[in-house]
Amino acid sequence: MILRVRNLRTYFYTYDGVVKALDGVSFAIRQGETLGLVGETGCGKSVTAFSVVKLISDPPGRIMSGEIRFRDVNLLFGLEHEAKFKPVRHTNRVKVRRSFGRVRLSQERMAAVRGGGISMIFQEPTAALNPIMAVWDQITEALLLHRGPEVIDGILGAHPAAPEAAAEIDACAEVARDRNPERLRAACRRLGEAVNLPSFATQAFHRLRGGLGDAEANAADLRGALRHRRPSGLQRAFLRRERRVMELRRDLRSIYLAEMREERPMAVRRRAAQFRILALRLRTFYFGLWGIRSYVRRPLRDETFWRTVRLLESVSIANPVNVARGYPHELSGGMIQRVMIAMALSADPALLIADEPTTALDVTIQAQILELMRDLKQRVGSSILLITHDMGVIAEVVDRVCVMYAGVVIEIAPVRDLFRRPLHPYTQGLLNSIPRMDDPGKRLESIPGSVPNLINPPTGCRFHPRCPHAMPICKEQRPPMTVEGEDHVVACYLYHGPEDRA
Repeated sequence: MILRVRNLRTYFYTYDGVVKALDGVSFAIRQGETLGLVGETGCGKSVTAFSVVKLISDPPGRIMSGEIRFRDVNLLFGLEHEAKFKPVRHTNRVKVRRSFGRVRLSQERMAAVRGGGISMIFQEPTAALNPIMAVWDQITEALLLHRGPEVIDGILGAHPAAPEAAAEIDACAEVARDRNPERLRAACRRLGEAVNLPSFATQAFHRLRGGLGDAEANAADLRGALRHRRPSGLQRAFLRRERRVMELRRDLRSIYLAEMREERPMAVRRRAAQFRILALRLRTFYFGLWGIRSYVRRPLRDETFWRTVRLLESVSIANPVNVARGYPHELSGGMIQRVMIAMALSADPALLIADEPTTALDVTIQAQILELMRDLKQRVGSSILLITHDMGVIAEVVDRVCVMYAGVVIEIAPVRDLFRRPLHPYTQGLLNSIPRMDDPGKRLESIPGSVPNLINPPTGCRFHPRCPHAMPICKEQRPPMTVEGEDHVVACYLYHGPEDRA
């Protein structure tokens, strides 16, 4: 299992009382699997995703207890020391006293997991992107954080003056006159291999794709661009310094992961790594001086820009150069969602959490976004947690389905088994509300009532006030998860299989 969640409880402390948004959620995701999380609005799907990556806003939200393990790393390590709770007499409210030092340390630990381990596509991408930063700058930040040494090695290992580069430049200039994108891309790819700089292949393609000018002018333009990509001695010194800083930060992230894996603090090792980073920056403080900083960073900016363009091409964005230079408010909803996916894919995450990535998009764009996610799974081998209301998307994309209701998981099953044999009355109600192609005259049904108030949720089974099969025991005790088939579990007293101990 790449991710295992057990008895997760997340509460929100409001003036009206404590909202029990998640109250004992348990599920697991296997390596390379797509798990769908479905349920009505307000059932806790997005809170589950934010809890996994510890992005719950504190205050008012708070992960109270449970276990979240990602690749044997305890993501909730030290949770019990982050806050103390004191009930307010004669009310249902609670006073919370937080240890901000421990909360900050917890966020630093999680930074070692986010991005490279777990990436997230947010439901509202415009809220997740900075409106005053160009798209390129925001993707660059993720690139350097998770793949910085690789980016710098690409710059330092380039050979702009390679003897075979001249012949490949002339070949690219000749091919550009034919205005054949496939041939031009192939020629530019060979040029990138000749100079050992794959990002220059992307740069050459976009400089020549218009097919303007004669072959000699195109060749001169490429030679000038290639000279511009050759770093000077001072720039190389800066790149080596940055690479060393990135390596030290990677070591620090490894220490944080070891802390969470072994569940013991390593304060001495942490402070030593932080001191080495600070000392290296102080020794080379002159790289940050005005006038020098912009000069020494130029090769890094060129490399990350064209890597960003290549990432945007991978998510099928038209005119990626202009998009990279633009700002989020200049893009449509589908384009912004693709930018978010490109940012999430920049670190090749092991687990991708997609929080309703297609809800605000039209049908055509929805299909393209889902195809991109399917391609990610096949190309990188990532696991995916897909949150959606659309049962059609669930049927097409996921391997297993986890059904939530009012902050609890009520049924987990393989997708084919769930659609063929839904067990829980709530799951049956969801599927009965969907139009079917094989029965166009069928009358659609709705689930009576509404989602309960999670400040004072119903006792026992939380669905019993709306359930047509409710029994007296349903009002008294919460039903346990029972096994009702291969990999199929359900929390309902209508079934009496063996309890699930996973």
